[in-house]
Amino acid sequence: MLLGTQKIDAGHILENVVYLELLRRENKVFVGKVDHFEVDFVAQNSKGIEYYQVALTVRDEKTLQRELRHLQAIQELP
Repeated sequence: MLLGTQKIDAGHILENVVYLELLRRENKVFVGKVDHFEVDFVAQNSKGIEYYQVALTVRDEKTLQRELRHLQAIQELP
């Protein structure tokens, strides 16, 4: 394979950076799923649980709403 012929997926790279940073901060890191909504990361530490949804950009309103829907599904749990 020649260099420069592969398409770089910046979104996945960003998710990896966030994942590694969560680990560096001594979190237990999981992927969360509520019904058909998936949250990129659930981080658990001595202070509690935090939820992370990672997106390269949310400038587009549809993208923003789609990403927020995943976090809102968690808050709707009893």
